Amino acid sequence: MSILNKEVWNKIDMLEEVCIINNVKFIRPIGDNPCILSCKNCSILISTMKDVVSAKEKNICNDCYELYYYPNKEKWDKGWRPNK
Repeated sequence: MSILNKEVWNKIDMLEEVCIINNVKFIRPIGDNPCILSCKNCSILISTMKDVVSAKEKNICNDCYELYYYPNKEKWDKGWRPNK
């Protein structure tokens, strides 16, 4: 989770909100849901469009999606994760 998601955001108007961290102003659309930067399973950086789709859906890269999630959907959805 990004540090920006942990901070308090204040509405600017009906479309945007603002957060100031260390004198740096961040502005984002209200309801923005940014993509994670690295896979929650293998820690590899999200780098392709397939990775982005998998990250938005399951918080993992496409390789982990195909290698671990897809063949183990039921176990994964119940909390199973591969040994690292």
